[in-house]
Amino acid sequence: MFDAVMQNDLERYDRAVDSAIATCGGDIRGALKALIIANEFLEEELRQAQCAAEDNAVPRRNVA
Repeated sequence: MFDAVMQNDLERYDRAVDSAIATCGGDIRGALKALIIANEFLEEELRQAQCAAEDNAVPRRNVA
């Protein structure tokens, strides 16, 4: 999978890391904490969307 990561992607990740650290006033620990919190929020949002999709799913008919 790593082979699929191109140099441009690595540079984009570096810029994103620099931006997160700068947003937190240079506090690397604060930036990491903020990213973990954001990730947990997104995971919960995804879980809720998956549950909603399952609740609205139309049952499949058995086709023989």
